[in-house]
Amino acid sequence: MEVGEPGIETPAAIKQAALRALADGKTFYTHSLGIPELRETVSRHYRDQSDIHISPERIIITNGSSGAFILLFAALLEEGRTLAVSDPGYPCYRNIALLTECTVRPLPVSAETNYEVLPEQLDGSPPPDLLVLANPSNPTGTIYRAGALRALHERLSSWGGVLVVDEIYSSLLYDAPFSSSASLSEDVIVVSGFSKAFAMTGWRLGWMVVPPALVRPIQKLAQNLFIAPPSISQYAALGAFDDADGLARMRDLYRERRDFLLPRLRGLGFDLPVKPDGAFYIYAGIERFRMDSMAFVERALVEAKVAITPGYDFGLFGAASHVRFSYADKIENLVEGCDRLERWLEGIRPCEAG
Repeated sequence: MEVGEPGIETPAAIKQAALRALADGKTFYTHSLGIPELRETVSRHYRDQSDIHISPERIIITNGSSGAFILLFAALLEEGRTLAVSDPGYPCYRNIALLTECTVRPLPVSAETNYEVLPEQLDGSPPPDLLVLANPSNPTGTIYRAGALRALHERLSSWGGVLVVDEIYSSLLYDAPFSSSASLSEDVIVVSGFSKAFAMTGWRLGWMVVPPALVRPIQKLAQNLFIAPPSISQYAALGAFDDADGLARMRDLYRERRDFLLPRLRGLGFDLPVKPDGAFYIYAGIERFRMDSMAFVERALVEAKVAITPGYDFGLFGAASHVRFSYADKIENLVEGCDRLERWLEGIRPCEAG
């Protein structure tokens, strides 16, 4: 219940496409920005799903979404520039950015604002050069509506700042429609990938949509840092968007797991003020148990044999009183994990658990 690893195998059609690519000898370096067929496929995906027309030339295939952030931060950040991130938020943004020696500015978010960064939080001196958001969010599973993102973009644009939106979980929404930030403006950078919705974590394949002026600088970095994305993964992913019914079934499985885990955790005493709309995470308060989150997860691991993630992995704001649950795994494992937690929590002395 800790790692964001889909408990679903890569769909058979994708694996079969990989086998065909191997048989056809597609094992050499590809174009540094990705094979043209895949860039065109991603472009059609935005057109068909969101009615957004994006030139394939603006789409860059990357070595996972992590590879996209390495390239973006190397191109746009340096000492003296500032990256703003939500706190709590995905830790790799700040960890990758630190390689550039930039300043990382955490922006505290809480349940009172649906764990969203507000435009007024961007004010201050110096204003951020980049703001990176995950939509849906990791670790909270909440989503930004189009109006909220538009307000953030307008505030950033007033001083030349850049909005970067990580949409890796955009296909995993359960209660609300999704609108890609690519529709806001050509200068908004969108990062996404195949790992989560397509159960392709080990294939290491992502993409990003960038302004035309950024394509060539990114390409120079990609050629030197990665040479090219993995060839077999690219050819395997060509049909990933074709099985809409299969994607819907996977999304329904995750919804089923969320709808099991939310009430079960509440029944165990966890504080869950915000229902996650997407991704496969639940950010839970543990105030009732009167333990620091690091102590809580260490004891849960040793005494209950259940792995969950401490709030400290995602920042400092409220970190001591929160943990993250992943419901990406099989429902049977979620049931077993909750049963083990229940037995463990019942055995904690009243003075410890409050």
